[in-house]
Amino acid sequence: MKSSEKVKIGFGIIAVGLFVAFIVMWGWIVGKNDDQNYQVLQTPTGTVRVIDNPGWYGKWFATVWTYPRSVQKYFSMSTDEGGEKDESIRVTFNDGGTAQISTMIRFQTPVTEEMRRKAHRDFSGSTDNMVNSIRSHMINCIKATGPLMSASEHQSARKAEFTQLIDAQLRDGLYQMRKVEKQLMDRTDENGKPITVWATDIVLDEGGKPVIAQQSPLKEYGIAILQFSVTGTEYDPMTRQQFDAKKKSFLAAEQSKAEREQEVQQRLMIEEKGLREKAEVEAVANKEKAEAVIKAQKEKEVAELEAAKKLEVAKLDKQEAETRAAKDLEVAKLAKQAASEQADAIRVLAVAEEERIQKAGALTEEKKILAEIDAKMRVDVARELAKVNVPQWMIIGGGSGSDNGNDTMTTNLINLKLLESSGLLDKMPASPAKPVSKKVGK
Repeated sequence: MKSSEKVKIGFGIIAVGLFVAFIVMWGWIVGKNDDQNYQVLQTPTGTVRVIDNPGWYGKWFATVWTYPRSVQKYFSMSTDEGGEKDESIRVTFNDGGTAQISTMIRFQTPVTEEMRRKAHRDFSGSTDNMVNSIRSHMINCIKATGPLMSASEHQSARKAEFTQLIDAQLRDGLYQMRKVEKQLMDRTDENGKPITVWATDIVLDEGGKPVIAQQSPLKEYGIAILQFSVTGTEYDPMTRQQFDAKKKSFLAAEQSKAEREQEVQQRLMIEEKGLREKAEVEAVANKEKAEAVIKAQKEKEVAELEAAKKLEVAKLDKQEAETRAAKDLEVAKLAKQAASEQADAIRVLAVAEEERIQKAGALTEEKKILAEIDAKMRVDVARELAKVNVPQWMIIGGGSGSDNGNDTMTTNLINLKLLESSGLLDKMPASPAKPVSKKVGK
């Protein structure tokens, strides 16, 4: 081999060695941080600092511990949730029932440099130690919450409350508890009375808030609980038998309740049927009563109409009689007034005649006295005759014989003339009256 070739090979070996040395030294000289993590760096001289920004940085042979910004951990009996073994937590309720509680917790690691360095020192630079410490605190919270209720209460109605109490104690700390006697309303003894057990209850302050007996260790390191969930509950066999017995009792009670409800419905149906029949009878009676009332009312109204009609007829008869009497009275008044006026006229004529005689000087004192007596007599006669109702028309008939008929007609005409001259009748018209036919005797 030529010397030049040996030199080339030597340079190649040196280059490879330098490259390998560079690669090895690169990990000690330069470090890298990802955004989902933060790192605690300690230099060979003992300087400690926290790497919070993502990217490359100068490491210079320092030791680095990497922590995730948040951690999610399952403590479950199911391997499907991430664990290789059963990590569920056993809880005991105040009625003696037990259960295995599976949980999930997600927490945020410290955010300030001071808290990160403190957690780094106290947990020996191990995230697992931090998780185990949180799990221990969670076990205390779960076991302190179980005696607040019975397994039956937890199974039926208080699971959400159970989870909320654990979550609150994880964040704030363990509540101060006190021992109390409590009746199990869903369980009874052989006499049918509720069973009394010893249970725990939360002590409240004056404002009604729970009293913290032991502060949460998470606050000491600035660890924040982001999420806590109970993912499963597995009750022990005896507790499940208790649930089955309760379920059977509940079903029996519900069956009894349904039967009672059915009996009640039957009773109500009978009562309603009776009420319906009663209502039908009352409706028929009310209908008959209404018809009788309507009939009586109608008869009353008809009688009132008849009475009113008779009253109106009587009023009309009375008005007619009053009108007829008033008419007769007016006729008599007019006749009387006419006679009085005729008497006044005769008196005026007599006075005029007397004046004429005086002026003529043809009468003597004796004739004057006789004339006065005659005038007074005429006036008195006219006044008295005015009181007599004289017909305006007269029908004159003759007798059966011819001679007697003529005499009667002559006599009647003479009487009419006398009545006319005395002023009791108006003067007869100038045109001769139509002769009245005589009755002809058989």
